[in-house]
Amino acid sequence: MSSHIKRSRSWVGCLGVVLAAVLCAFGVLPTAVHAASNKPMPAPATPAAVSISKRARYNQKEEIYFERRYGIGQLRVSSIAAGASLEFRCQVLDAQKAKALDDRRVAPVVIERKSGKKLSLATTSSDGKPVARVTPEAGQENSLVFGNPGKLVKPGNMVDLIIGTVHISGLIVE
Repeated sequence: MSSHIKRSRSWVGCLGVVLAAVLCAFGVLPTAVHAASNKPMPAPATPAAVSISKRARYNQKEEIYFERRYGIGQLRVSSIAAGASLEFRCQVLDAQKAKALDDRRVAPVVIERKSGKKLSLATTSSDGKPVARVTPEAGQENSLVFGNPGKLVKPGNMVDLIIGTVHISGLIVE
């Protein structure tokens, strides 16, 4: 009986060595394949990259909300004029619902998330002509240009846009 126990213990020890060798092989195998192909290994996902991908999915849900509630889609904020201005663009899907964007009693504002800095509408374009606000029409793209003094807001920053009762939060500057 004691010989049976000794055999089972030695077999378990052997199994541990084999298991360790297999795990080691799987851990080393991807590195060897990438080294043989002369291609750099992809960088591991950083927490920032993961949060951006989660944010992208969240933005898709928000866009569906704004399509249904305010008749606008394809929301984006871009840095233009070498960073001296920000441009908010959206596609007008339903002119009747998009009238909320044309509230001229209040001035639209972009708020940068980190600093809380508020940017107001630009009064003149880059060529010196006054900027005119256009009444939203279905099928057309609507845009608003905001001044960015000191180039405070940079591509990759997150901003909120407030136009009267319309609050669009979490737009990432392109």
